[in-house]
Amino acid sequence: MDQLTKNLINRAVETLAQATGIKVVLRANVPKAKNANPDGLVRIDYNDMHYEFAIQAKARVTRATVAMEKAQPTLPGQDRILVTEYATPQMADLMKEIGLLFMDTAGNAYINKPPLYIFIKGNKRPENLKPAPIKRLFKPAGLKVIFALLNQPEMVEWPYRQIADRTDVALGTVDWIFKDLKEMGFLLEMGGRKRKITNPLQLLKRWVEAYPEQLRPKLGLAHFKAEDPDWWKDVDITGYNACWGGEVAAAKLTKQLKPGKVVIYAPEPPGKLIIEKKLRKTTAGDIEILRPFWTFNHECDALGIAPPLLVYADLMATGDNRNIETAEIIYDNYLAQLDRQDR
Repeated sequence: MDQLTKNLINRAVETLAQATGIKVVLRANVPKAKNANPDGLVRIDYNDMHYEFAIQAKARVTRATVAMEKAQPTLPGQDRILVTEYATPQMADLMKEIGLLFMDTAGNAYINKPPLYIFIKGNKRPENLKPAPIKRLFKPAGLKVIFALLNQPEMVEWPYRQIADRTDVALGTVDWIFKDLKEMGFLLEMGGRKRKITNPLQLLKRWVEAYPEQLRPKLGLAHFKAEDPDWWKDVDITGYNACWGGEVAAAKLTKQLKPGKVVIYAPEPPGKLIIEKKLRKTTAGDIEILRPFWTFNHECDALGIAPPLLVYADLMATGDNRNIETAEIIYDNYLAQLDRQDR
């Protein structure tokens, strides 16, 4: 664990103790497991009872971060708590709604282990605390390349120029992206052009957290609304040079979800579909048209569905409990296999 993470945890623990008057203690020994490696353990003493929580530290939290943390495994019998720099009132409400325990360095917290109950929100960000910077690897150009590498692992050994052409980024950009991947422990170079993505599941997680804020806003084309909420059910989207994303794609892949919103990936709003289904353009519509940012073929092409990783990210970005549950099914069926490619 780096020093910044240690400082973050120490500050959050001290602030919670000061804000509540409750004894909050960091434990020195942290047990590890294959799929659950906490950043620390914290014990809260209350009314002669002891409550222990596994810490997951995150400098910044977004809806996608919250959803990802909610879905993470823990050790048997161990509760998980997210420790972050600052949770806005809206983010505090979301974490409470989905049952994700948290505390931040401003004294905001949600801990629900009856009879222990803490919910504090609205404390302002400390004046001396600046928002954690976004690493350039997880800005738009880096996210486009990472997405391609996760979907086509063999691409990691391609010449940089070929990668640049396939992902539509500058050649020099590919060079620093690969340097950053290596520096952050996501790339192993074995001589020549022999390379391998390492820790792919962690890289996937970082991509899913960054995509909604860094790349997705740049893809928006338009919003529409339909009078019939089931208008999409009889549509063969492949006939309109488009594919489904988000909840509709998840419903088709899992049969486990009733979509509330529709996401379509298309180079431009599909005029023929808009006319046929009488879709009305509006800034607040629940039908969103986004521009595709990938050019590779994948296993769901024939179904008119975006790459499963993107569907998973769309669901996680909502922070909605039902979408998180469906996203986990997609993860198990389509994405967990990345772990085997790292061996």
